[in-house]
Amino acid sequence: MALVLMLLSSASFATMSAMVKALGTSMPLSQLIFFRCILPLPFFLGLILYQRKSVIVKAKGTVLLRSFFGFLAMSGFYYALTHMPFANCIFIGRAQPLLLALLAPFVVGEKVPRIAWLAIALGMAGVMVIMRPSASVAVSFPALVAFVAAGSAACAHLMIRRLNRTDDPIVIVFNFFLLTAFFSGWCFGWHFIIPTAGQWLFITGIALFATLGQFLMTIAYRLDKAPVVAAASYSSIVLSVIYGYLFWDEIPTAPVFAGAFLVLSGGYFLFISRFRPLK
Repeated sequence: MALVLMLLSSASFATMSAMVKALGTSMPLSQLIFFRCILPLPFFLGLILYQRKSVIVKAKGTVLLRSFFGFLAMSGFYYALTHMPFANCIFIGRAQPLLLALLAPFVVGEKVPRIAWLAIALGMAGVMVIMRPSASVAVSFPALVAFVAAGSAACAHLMIRRLNRTDDPIVIVFNFFLLTAFFSGWCFGWHFIIPTAGQWLFITGIALFATLGQFLMTIAYRLDKAPVVAAASYSSIVLSVIYGYLFWDEIPTAPVFAGAFLVLSGGYFLFISRFRPLK
């Protein structure tokens, strides 16, 4: 069930990402993140009050870290989406489950099978090929930002794993949105740009799909091991290629596809590690 939820979550995030790229650089990133987080707050607050749950999480320090890393991940990812090919950005973002598998033993105490190291090696090699498809091509700044964002996302997802031990998923998501809205609001300060009608359409769609993806992902991490659930997010690769071709006429080059294959191979080995005994 956790894998199904993560597949649906990945589809939601891929659709949200396409809307971010469509919106482009017409709006400051901090303001976009603010709207993405502030719009769903009334819905989640209503659910919490209806179910008579505590509004504030028990693990306050952990949710602060989760929100901080989540804010860094969103900022970097949104920047990369608007400055590089769509599929390439998504491919690099798939380094997140590999980094998560690497960090999980130290952060949440999960044992990682030996086969996971093969997954990490394959996936990271694929990411390097995508970031630098040939010796004559330098690694671009947006590609580096996308990779740092993947690392931040891995840290954020591990914080979710820790929060699930003490708090309800709805409360976790509400606190994340509230704190991230505060971080982003502090960043843009008084430099506020009133969105146009067309921008509001994209902003609403971004908030809707991001909220759905966030909620499904939070539940998925409660039901299964962090690296295995994260591996299911590789499904977004297929959607990214489709979206990139349909909306921006982008077709990844052969080296980029080769790198994506290595990343997918790493995801496959992470997946099968779920069914092998730990050593």
